[in-house]
Amino acid sequence: MGGVYRQRHPEKTVLYRVLFHYFERFVSEYEPRFEKEYGYFRPVVKEVVEKYLDCANPKNGFARVKCSNKKCGAEFLLTLSCKTRGFCPSCHTRRLEEWGEWVREEVYLDAGHRQVVFTIPKMLRIFLKYKRKLLGDLCRCAVRALLHYFHATKGKELMPGIIAVIQTYGLYASAHRGKIRKAGREGKNIRVVEEDTRKAPGKGWAQMIAKIYEVDPLTCRECGAEMRVIAFITECSVVDKIINHLKLDFTAARPPPPSLLFS
Repeated sequence: MGGVYRQRHPEKTVLYRVLFHYFERFVSEYEPRFEKEYGYFRPVVKEVVEKYLDCANPKNGFARVKCSNKKCGAEFLLTLSCKTRGFCPSCHTRRLEEWGEWVREEVYLDAGHRQVVFTIPKMLRIFLKYKRKLLGDLCRCAVRALLHYFHATKGKELMPGIIAVIQTYGLYASAHRGKIRKAGREGKNIRVVEEDTRKAPGKGWAQMIAKIYEVDPLTCRECGAEMRVIAFITECSVVDKIINHLKLDFTAARPPPPSLLFS
């Protein structure tokens, strides 16, 4: 595994710069300009963007990483991530890899799997823009359609293992696994996978970085020895002193002019 890990600087990316300078304006103008076409503005959008704008911001603290080789003693400060899903390019990639690995190792049964895609007429899609809760009902309808199909083709009730993009309710669903455990129905033909993070912890930041970017962030760039996280620094007064001493900057440069974004 080659290469040297370089810490991210999201504030230098175009996405970050655009959001930092224009997101508040976008929110204030959303209702009159965009709501009719794209649906109401969901509060969760604002929450996710605000978390992303704090991703890797040194003001939120650091992890102190130091080389295990006493003769070397090299160290660096690692800024903390926002851990948001579906938005932050870096954090989402890591979470997606972790989720995919958990599904492969802990959830999938030893059986063949198929992808099934359901669509709805365009005339009905407008209702989902304004009533987001209908997405769950839509997913349950898809599951029922599959169950009816299996019953019609096999002539008996079957419960397939299902992982849905919007929401999971088949053999793999948490609710169904809970019902099986309570009813004592787990047996030779049904295997329920327990989602217990204490027994199966995530692979962690360093391992995910190494797997995704093929760079080990805990390999010392000076001597090649293993580096370790020795402390987390989050106390505001200490963080401020470090930022001032190291002259750390987290400023988003100006993005393209607003005339190109809001025209």
